[in-house]
Amino acid sequence: MKRREFLVGSAAAAGSFAILQAPGNLWAQRPDRAKLDRIAIMSRSFNPALKKIHPSDPSLTLEILDLPGMIAERYGVHFIEFQHTDFDSTEPEYLAEFKSRMEKANSRINQINLEFRELNISTPDQALLLETIDLTKKWVDHAAALGCARLMVNQGTLGPEVQPSAIQALRTINRYAKTRNVFITMENKEDGHASRSPRAPWEVVVEVIKEAGIWANPDVGNFPDNEARAAGLRALYPLSSGSSHCHYNPAKYSEADALKIARETGYKGLFSIEAEAADNGPDPFVSVQTILDELLKDI
Repeated sequence: MKRREFLVGSAAAAGSFAILQAPGNLWAQRPDRAKLDRIAIMSRSFNPALKKIHPSDPSLTLEILDLPGMIAERYGVHFIEFQHTDFDSTEPEYLAEFKSRMEKANSRINQINLEFRELNISTPDQALLLETIDLTKKWVDHAAALGCARLMVNQGTLGPEVQPSAIQALRTINRYAKTRNVFITMENKEDGHASRSPRAPWEVVVEVIKEAGIWANPDVGNFPDNEARAAGLRALYPLSSGSSHCHYNPAKYSEADALKIARETGYKGLFSIEAEAADNGPDPFVSVQTILDELLKDI
């Protein structure tokens, strides 16, 4: 067995380790428990309702620290994926409180997504690249403290001129992350929107992931067309550590077809719900439920 095949199998097991520790008498009353245990929800899905995102709106009362309990009670889901900007502090006391809120909901953090803007692994500025590496290492430590298994980097453009330095930066970050038992992941981002900054096609993302020795976070929505989606998912799922982003936009693609590819490639990890107001409507609570219902039908 090849080393990556062994690690992928191990990662799939790691992706479900929290499920094995969950108290069965608390969750057993839920229907589709086995399917719910393969679902995560991204915090950014609730941005329209988060007080932190809209501090001037007095009608909003949902706090980021209340998400674990709300998601567990309302949806029966016990994995949450956060943005690094969700955290009001990185002081040990705050991170301990954050972890405590997760534990009270019998939940775990599936992944933390880093959005450092110009501090990404594709920056051509050597000083900024070193800063990116150092800051990412700090978030590896934060992820470990929170019991989070994955950290997703912002890869930037991954243009040909920066790929060698980006790969080297990822290797450096990954060496450190391994000492903390944290997977470094990267998602495909090319989605066909011409108005956005250039984004590397999935083939480049796959090549960089392999060269750097990190892991894929397949995103079923981030492809320019269905042909690229089918080919890209078949290449990305075997490289995953156990996390995949899922949207729901039947006008553009079939979520059921994407999950079929996941099954065919042997993917056993989590499907993380990413609701978008433009695709799923203005009410994030309804949008998340819509995507959850579709996933429960197709997993």
